[in-house]
Amino acid sequence: MRVHPKQLVTNCVITEDVYSKGLQPIIPKNTVVTPLIQEVLDRFMIEDIAVDDYLEDGMTYFPLPFEAVKEQQEQVVSTPFLEHYRTVVEQYENLYQLWQSGVPLDIHKVRETIIPLAKRIDQHKHEVLLLFREVTKDRYLAHHSVATALISSLLAKQSGHDKDWIQVCLAGFLADSGMSKISQRLLKKPQALVPPEHDEMKKHPTYSYRYVEKCASLSRQAKLGIIQHHEKLDGSGYPMGVKRDKIHPYAKMIAISDSYHAMMSERYYQKEKPLFDTIIEMRERINHQFDDQYLYQFFHLLEENLKNTLVTLSTGEKADIVDLHLNKDPEAIVRVHGTNDIYTLTQEASPKITAFI
Repeated sequence: MRVHPKQLVTNCVITEDVYSKGLQPIIPKNTVVTPLIQEVLDRFMIEDIAVDDYLEDGMTYFPLPFEAVKEQQEQVVSTPFLEHYRTVVEQYENLYQLWQSGVPLDIHKVRETIIPLAKRIDQHKHEVLLLFREVTKDRYLAHHSVATALISSLLAKQSGHDKDWIQVCLAGFLADSGMSKISQRLLKKPQALVPPEHDEMKKHPTYSYRYVEKCASLSRQAKLGIIQHHEKLDGSGYPMGVKRDKIHPYAKMIAISDSYHAMMSERYYQKEKPLFDTIIEMRERINHQFDDQYLYQFFHLLEENLKNTLVTLSTGEKADIVDLHLNKDPEAIVRVHGTNDIYTLTQEASPKITAFI
C-alpha cells in the first residue's frame, strides 16, 4: 500500500526504494521505519511511500488516519502567521531552557517547532522581513533565532536553494543555540562587552556545533552553516578565521540574515537602526564580511517585498512605500496619506522613515 509519511508508525517495512532528486535512493526498500527514517522522509519532503501490510514483527499495519494529518496541517495554516510566529518564539524559549539545563538537543523537536512555520513563508515574505517589529530586548535571542531561520530560508530560496532550503532554515534556527552555554549576564549587559567577555561570546558557534555534531538528520552543510555563521570573507571572523571560498554558502546566507535582523532590532546594548543605515552598513561590509552575490540577492528580496509597506516619516506623516532601490545609494519613493504627495527619500535628504507600521 502507499501512504503519506505522516501515517507511518515505527516498524513499518518500506517495500520500494525511495528517491528524491538524484539517481540513488535516499532510503532502500526493505528498510524498517524508525524515528530517524521518518525525519529523513520529512527532510526530503516525500509525499507518499510504499509499505508492507504487515509490520516487521508480523503484526498488521494500520495506517494513522490521514484526515488527522490533514486536519493538523489545516489548523496550522488557519492560524494567523504572526500568532504562529509568536508561538514558535515561546517554544524556542522552552527549548533554550532545556539546553541550559544540560538536556541534549532534540532535532526531531526542533523540526516540529520551526518547519511548519517555515513552510508558510512564501505567502508571508513581507511579515518575515519585518519581524524586527516584534522584538523586545528582554526576549531578543528567541525572536532573533526564529527570525534568522525564516529570513535565511527566504534568502536560500531567492538564491536557488529550492531543494535544500529546510537545512538552511534549521541551521539558522540553531546557530545561536550555543548561547545557552554562555553566561546569561553577558547577553543582557546594557554596555558593550569588554575583550574577555567578547572572547567568551565568540565561543557560541562552537557550542552550537557541538549540539548537532552527531545529529544524523542534519546535513554536513547545515552544520558548517552553524559553526561558520560569524566567519568573514577577509578572515577576521570567528571561531576559525576561515576566508572566502572556505566559508560555506549556508553560513554566508545566515550571516546576512543574522546581521539584518540584529541591526533592525532593539537590543540591550544597541537601539534599532533605520533601514537605510542598516543597508549602507551592510554594503560597506561587502568583500570584508558579506558575499556580494548573496547580499544583492537579499537587497532584491527587500525591494520586492517591502513595497506598499506603511511607514511613519520624521514629519509625523504616514506614507506607503511605492518603490525601493537598495543596490546603490538607498532610495525610497513614498506616497503620503491624505495629501498623496510623493517624496523621494534618501540617506542625505529629509524626511526619513522612522518606523514600519
